[in-house]
Amino acid sequence: MGGGGYPAGVNRRPLLVTVVAVAGVVLLAACGGVFWLARAEEGQERDCAAQVAAEEAKVRTDRHWTAQDVPGIGEYAEIHWQVDHPSFACSRAPGPTDSRYQGIVRLAPADARALAAGYPWTPVAGGAVEVWPDLSAYVPPEVRWRHSPAYDEGTRASVEFDPDRALLLFTVAD
Repeated sequence: MGGGGYPAGVNRRPLLVTVVAVAGVVLLAACGGVFWLARAEEGQERDCAAQVAAEEAKVRTDRHWTAQDVPGIGEYAEIHWQVDHPSFACSRAPGPTDSRYQGIVRLAPADARALAAGYPWTPVAGGAVEVWPDLSAYVPPEVRWRHSPAYDEGTRASVEFDPDRALLLFTVAD
């Protein structure tokens, strides 16, 4: 037997070099994998953020909203609405993702009369109502918004209403 418990003629140095080299390769591969995963996650997050931005910028005209969501809108003639995600919609953390929706609805005349008669509406002080920039093109400059706290009590939507123009602005948070 040679020194250190190895058979005669076996040098420990090449074995040690081999073990260190294998350990180094494994360590480099592990670090590379972590780096690759981090870059892949960063790319996915960037893709998600771009998708969310595109979704928020889109003005929709589909008939997604019903009287169940916004009582009194009936069989409206026209709608333009958007979605906003105030929290970070791409987060991987558990918990709800908030969404806000806003829409401008041109009501049918009969539905506008029924809505006007169904709640006490008072003028909005100074006409100060937040209309999202991309939706403001659908609001005439002479609009006179009215609000009804009684309406808001029974629904998840908050609305402003101009009965003379049969125009309704809704905001809904999920």
